[in-house]
Amino acid sequence: MPPTLTKKSQELPPSAIRAYNAVVKLLRDRINSGHYQIGEWLPTERILAEDLDVDRRVVRAAVNQLVRDSLVDRRPNCRPIVTSAGQNQSGRSESSVSSSARDPISASNLVALIMWHGGGGGLEQQTNTSQQRIFWGINHTLIGVGYHTVFLDLGQVGEEKDNAEREAAHLRYVMDRGFGGAIFYPYAYRSNHALVQQVLQNTPLIMIDRRVTPIETDFVGPANYQAMYDTVMHLVEQGHRRIAYVTKCEVIQSVQDRMLGYLDAVRKANINEIVLTIPAQNRDFEWTVVDSVFRLPKGERPTAAAVFNDYAACDLVDHLKGLGLSVPEDVALTGFDNITPSHPNGLGMTTVAQPYEEIGKNAAELLLRRFKDPSSPFTSIELPCKLIVRESSRVSENSKIMP
Repeated sequence: MPPTLTKKSQELPPSAIRAYNAVVKLLRDRINSGHYQIGEWLPTERILAEDLDVDRRVVRAAVNQLVRDSLVDRRPNCRPIVTSAGQNQSGRSESSVSSSARDPISASNLVALIMWHGGGGGLEQQTNTSQQRIFWGINHTLIGVGYHTVFLDLGQVGEEKDNAEREAAHLRYVMDRGFGGAIFYPYAYRSNHALVQQVLQNTPLIMIDRRVTPIETDFVGPANYQAMYDTVMHLVEQGHRRIAYVTKCEVIQSVQDRMLGYLDAVRKANINEIVLTIPAQNRDFEWTVVDSVFRLPKGERPTAAAVFNDYAACDLVDHLKGLGLSVPEDVALTGFDNITPSHPNGLGMTTVAQPYEEIGKNAAELLLRRFKDPSSPFTSIELPCKLIVRESSRVSENSKIMP
């Protein structure tokens, strides 16, 4: 039986109604067959329109129908997520059985992952982002025991006020919809403290990567301190004695732990500390300290730079180029996160790879443990990272320390 022509679908031109009916049926079939699994995003409107050779308005109207059918869920700034299948265990469609015979997934069997979708060029252009890998680790662990993960996308990270408003909306959504649990990667870590406490009173909540201090929760993140310590010692072993640390002034545990790792490493090597700060937003005129240090004569300026993340490392490459310096010929460079495997100049980036799947897996396991024993002590897990050495930290004649 063709889908009912809703007011939204009736807004389509008559020539598009047949395409609308076909797209609704196809998307339903894909969900029912498991092609689109519960907890996964639907493809973007653009990709679906290209795949099905229809206008994006047709796709939009069809997805709206799936939302009304409770097959997918969509929040502001979020891609639609499959929340239930249209078939029961006997394989009959839900419309062919009585409502008492239906067995939809309860909200209490859903776990929310509240997180930015990641990627700089649009999610559809990204593959295997850190966020997707964390999601996979969570869902792979939970789905075997009857839970399903729903990605609640925070949208593009921006100013803290905007981040706080989006995070608050998603946290309330988790409580209002009765989710069984939540895994939260906070960006507005100085906001919504009372709301986070309220969620904790009703819903098991695991923090990943960052904490909302001083609130105590279960936590999973990378061993940032040790990873940066090992990175700096790698540069020391390459012969560098003037190693700068480039960071942002953010009171985030991960940022602070990486700073401490750098400081302890240079003190262990008995060399001077050179800490350079860059702005939270990339503005050329605020890189004054970095530029002034790297404008020093060859025998005085840093021969290496350890940068607190990969994106900032790529920005630093651009600034050094403007100063007439190249990587690694003049300055050896390391990043952190293994998000961008190469610099803008095409060289491979020496960086730290986080165990993203393991972060998701451990967060899911902590959540399951919290389900079983809500009163158990809070657990904090830091997972080891791996230093991946590539060309950007290669020793060159120019970057060698002069006797």
